[in-house]
Amino acid sequence: MTAEHDALRDEGDAYAHRLAQAHVRVAHRQEPGLMHGFIQNMDLTSPEAAAAHDRLFRDIASLIRR
Repeated sequence: MTAEHDALRDEGDAYAHRLAQAHVRVAHRQEPGLMHGFIQNMDLTSPEAAAAHDRLFRDIASLIRR
C-alpha cells in the first residue's frame, strides 16, 4: 500500500512492480488523498484513512487465514 501524497510513493510503486516482475504475488494499492504515515499515526478521524485501514486489516486477516 502506498499513499497518494507520500514522498516515498514512487519507490513503493516501483518495489511492488519489481516484485511482480519477479513472479512474487503482490497486491498493491495506492490510497488516494492520504499522506505518508497515515497507518502509523492511526488516523481514524478522516473517512478515507479509516477506510484504508479497514482494507489493509482485511487483507492481513485474509493472508493469516490461508
